[in-house]
Amino acid sequence: MTVSALKTAILPKLLAGARDGLPLDTIGVTDPLQALALAAQVLRFDRPVHPARFHVEEAVADSVAIMPDAARKLLIRLFSGKNQGSAQLSSMIVRKLAERKLRPHPFDLPKLEAFVKAHAQNLGAEALAFSEREKPAAQKQNYFAPDRLNDENWMLATPAIKAGYIGVRRATDREAARALVEAAWGTETADSRMRLLGALREHLSEADAPFLKSLEKDRALRIRALAQRLLAKLPGFEGDNPALREVLARIKVSKTGLVFKKTSLTLELPPTVRDHTKMAWLNETFGPIGLDTLAGALSLSVDAMVAAAEKQSDLLFALLLMATQDKRLDVVKTITERHLADGWAAFISKDAEALADYDPDMRRAWIGHVFRPNSWESDTTPLIIRHMAELLSAEATDGMFSDLLISKPWLALRRENARYEADVLDSAAVMCPPAMRPALRAELAALDPAKIGNAVLFLDLMDSLETAHA
Repeated sequence: MTVSALKTAILPKLLAGARDGLPLDTIGVTDPLQALALAAQVLRFDRPVHPARFHVEEAVADSVAIMPDAARKLLIRLFSGKNQGSAQLSSMIVRKLAERKLRPHPFDLPKLEAFVKAHAQNLGAEALAFSEREKPAAQKQNYFAPDRLNDENWMLATPAIKAGYIGVRRATDREAARALVEAAWGTETADSRMRLLGALREHLSEADAPFLKSLEKDRALRIRALAQRLLAKLPGFEGDNPALREVLARIKVSKTGLVFKKTSLTLELPPTVRDHTKMAWLNETFGPIGLDTLAGALSLSVDAMVAAAEKQSDLLFALLLMATQDKRLDVVKTITERHLADGWAAFISKDAEALADYDPDMRRAWIGHVFRPNSWESDTTPLIIRHMAELLSAEATDGMFSDLLISKPWLALRRENARYEADVLDSAAVMCPPAMRPALRAELAALDPAKIGNAVLFLDLMDSLETAHA
């Protein structure tokens, strides 16, 4: 008996209660209910009708090695439990995975969904495909490892990787890099355009002027501001610079001294600027201007301009912000060592994007000049450790981290009933270089056990990742 015959000849009669012509006696079936049950069992093995069309997902190829089992377990404990790891911990883990050329196991992706979605662009093709599995096909992003990019496919990558590619191309062929950005500009989001424009700030030349001028009508204010700042830095720029005019209108130049006249600069803040909005105003007002541009407008050298502002903390903060943007670490060092012991206060509200153009070594040098843990006072908030880690976005030097562990804010954490959040300890763990991990573990052991858990797990995870493939 075939399934087809059962459906067309026998089952309808069974359902109607008829027995005439049914071959039931040959198999020993006398009860209609028994026959119906037998028919139901036969139908279980019937193959369903295949669909007219199939939607086959494109296979995801990811040749990067999977992280070791010990590290997998630690990662799951960090990001799938009740007290999940902080954003600082996750960012450093992603960087370490990229450095070691490792990726999460595909079986772990559902357990780490929040972590994967936050960092999918940097976790490999499989993680990106998992994070976008519910998106329409037209909205899905393509994953390209940086070493697979070229001038034909770079615009298909994720925003961070695209900006990195343009930065590399800018160093080898600045004209070609700018041409690639111009061609793709109209199809990019505001965030992506900001990244791409930032990648062009190196190796500026007069040939960049037409493109930068065309951005005066860009729909994003921050892009217009950055374009104006880059345009003003071009050799021989003589156009109108509204930002410079506004700053010069608020800086008073005077001469002091009876015998040896010395130039002094005074900054007059608008009456609407309050203490809690001062840094934001300084950044917004002085940000579009370069140090050399301002010094030239004041007929001073950069060093003389800094010296002339020695008693004006607000102006010194502004110059520190400008020196940071211009990557003038020599000026940063002069300002923080001679004039502003608390120069870090200008960056409390900023994140790692403030140093987006800095490589890890430059970040460490900048942090060493601006934060200087050995100069922190006993009343300095422990939150300074978190701000330091956010801006550093890398491991500190051994010397810098040793200074942190003997700084007054860190030692204050040991006091009975000391008030601090667990993410301060996470921040210390993120900055901890490998050689200093035993020392940090000993420090953590003396602190509140309820707050050290994620920091300890993170240190164990870093050890596990660094010994993989060793």
